[in-house]
Amino acid sequence: MPFADLDGARIYYEQHGNPDGDHVVFVHGAGGNALSWWQQLPVFGERYRCTVYDARGWGRSLALGEHDRGAFGRDLAGLLEHLEIERAHVIAQSMGGRAVAGLLRLAPERARSLVLCGTNAGATNDRVRELQAALRVQRGEGGLRAHALAPHFPGEQPALAHLYHQIRRLNPPRERNVLGPPPANYRGSTHQMLIDSGLPIAFIVGEHDRITSPELIREARSLVPGADLFEMAGAGHSTYFEQPEVFNEYVLAFLARAAEREF
Repeated sequence: MPFADLDGARIYYEQHGNPDGDHVVFVHGAGGNALSWWQQLPVFGERYRCTVYDARGWGRSLALGEHDRGAFGRDLAGLLEHLEIERAHVIAQSMGGRAVAGLLRLAPERARSLVLCGTNAGATNDRVRELQAALRVQRGEGGLRAHALAPHFPGEQPALAHLYHQIRRLNPPRERNVLGPPPANYRGSTHQMLIDSGLPIAFIVGEHDRITSPELIREARSLVPGADLFEMAGAGHSTYFEQPEVFNEYVLAFLARAAEREF
């Protein structure tokens, strides 16, 4: 199995699809791993060279050293360097937004476009923070995993809902507080970094998302002028998994537009 030995981590990765295509890197969320993108790889692979990987401490990847908040970005930048990928379209789900924020700090030249699914990637203001706090109250004791899918999805698609959670259960127990919120007095935001990148950026959010609600993502997107926004009707937090045909069609069209902007 292919692994990249990076600073403090051993990262499992796979590459699929067109060996002559432009690079697309998929970055999973907290409830997933490299397997999560099984409904994207056959479709995107017809045109693109696709890379998926397990974040350190998820799936088959090992956290050999300290797992601080900055590790997500360091690992993504390090993996692109290891694979000699000069530039890639980055598609990030939920927790994957942390890797995107880190990549923009460390190696922004390696990104061609950003697709941010169920994440604000750190683009925030006081209104976003208010919405995040309200969502935590609404979710109650169930935590994030109870809201990973739209409320109606398990009843309508019981086999797929079961598969989603089976993929999640392959992840080992993670270190405590790895995904905790920033300190209460933190007022930083990535929105200027996203703007300064000059990259084509798209935000995707599901209608029934209760982790990063449509209102929250609309507010984050307002901080990044020119960014696309796609609100997926009927979907929850995991748009890529719940409605893959709709997700794939939108993202493929966005990537085509992003490539045209370079010329």
